[in-house]
Amino acid sequence: MQVFEQGAAANDTQYLPARHRTLPIPESVTPIANYPTKLRIFKTLASRYWQVRCYLRGKTYTQSLKTTNKSAAISQAKQFFHIKTAELYGEHVVVKEDRPVIFNDLVVATLAQQQARVERGELTALSLAILRSRLSKNIQPCFGAMPIDTINYQHLTDFVQQLNNKGLSPTSIQQHIVAARKVFHYAHGMNLIKSLPRFPSVKIKSQPRGSFTVGEYRSLVSWARRLIGTRVPTSVTAKSRRGELNVEQYGRISTDLAWLIRFMVNGFIRPSDIKFLRHQHVTVVRAKHIYLRLNLPETKKHDKPIVTLQPAVYVYERLLAWQLRQGYGKPTDYVFLPEQQNRDLVLETYRWQFTWIQQQAGIGRNAANGQSRTLYSLRHSSMTFRLLYGRRVDLLTLARNARTSVEMVEKFYSSNLAAEMNIDLLQGRRD
Repeated sequence: MQVFEQGAAANDTQYLPARHRTLPIPESVTPIANYPTKLRIFKTLASRYWQVRCYLRGKTYTQSLKTTNKSAAISQAKQFFHIKTAELYGEHVVVKEDRPVIFNDLVVATLAQQQARVERGELTALSLAILRSRLSKNIQPCFGAMPIDTINYQHLTDFVQQLNNKGLSPTSIQQHIVAARKVFHYAHGMNLIKSLPRFPSVKIKSQPRGSFTVGEYRSLVSWARRLIGTRVPTSVTAKSRRGELNVEQYGRISTDLAWLIRFMVNGFIRPSDIKFLRHQHVTVVRAKHIYLRLNLPETKKHDKPIVTLQPAVYVYERLLAWQLRQGYGKPTDYVFLPEQQNRDLVLETYRWQFTWIQQQAGIGRNAANGQSRTLYSLRHSSMTFRLLYGRRVDLLTLARNARTSVEMVEKFYSSNLAAEMNIDLLQGRRD
């Protein structure tokens, strides 16, 4: 019988019982930056997926994140934390007697309040996610530990300067101020502060995207047809965060890119509408006028149908006939890139392709006045062409059909128009 020194077996791992398969692998345990240390992700021997664990109100909550990607797991863990704290804490703040209420104490409750707005349909889930990101990335590191009733105009002015030093645009800085203001509004509503602090003003200079000329538009369509199947260079897709597999599969000029360009210019739609547009949303109307009626899902609080120009009918019918030959074209199929079920990737795919087409057509990313031109510029071109060549179309009709406001048309879409472009209207006389 082998004899061991007293205490040796207890310190020798080979005599310890094996760890249970569901216990966290120590080296995989990862805290989430800018979040409470009680929120962590980890892996176990029992699953290939990442898990999240968080201790709240005397209880540990654990959930599988159903992903093997660590970055995705961290993102989902943050979402898990916000949902769980909203469920447990609601809109209430736990006030501790031993110290004043600090900014961080109010963030969870403020987000819970905004989550309720999402559930009521007053706020989009994307807007809430952006709010969370701004709070955790820039606002909480600055104000998190400060008593809420001590934060004043000077602190907020210094914060604006910090964001400016980081290179954020005036628009982004203004949006951060709006995000911080939500926390102060909540504190004021809960009577934790007597009044709201004065917020510094940030002057924002509108920088609308440029549009294309008729000649440039025709050139884009021509090149999109000519380069079908051509691989998009890695210099264009290098910034992609979608992975090499997706770049390999979708980094070529697709057959429907030319149709997309023509459809957008004649249909007034936003690039984001491409993700959601299905054949069941499209109705061909043949009456005194021939057009498409697009009953798109609600975007930017607009839900009225969009009426296209007649050329969009020809484009759509050609596209539909081609898709039917490919096995698509059912009412529930998407109109553009129906084979791609990851609809977020659709826009990135078309951005790659459109950027490459612009380069090949010799059409710069910036217009003559320095305005940038992207896929969204096709919508701007659609509006500009109507203002230039439409028969005295009024701004209200144009704005409502394009699901925007007259103010936005004047501020952004008509900003590229010069008086000389509509010389006929200026020089004309009433009949």
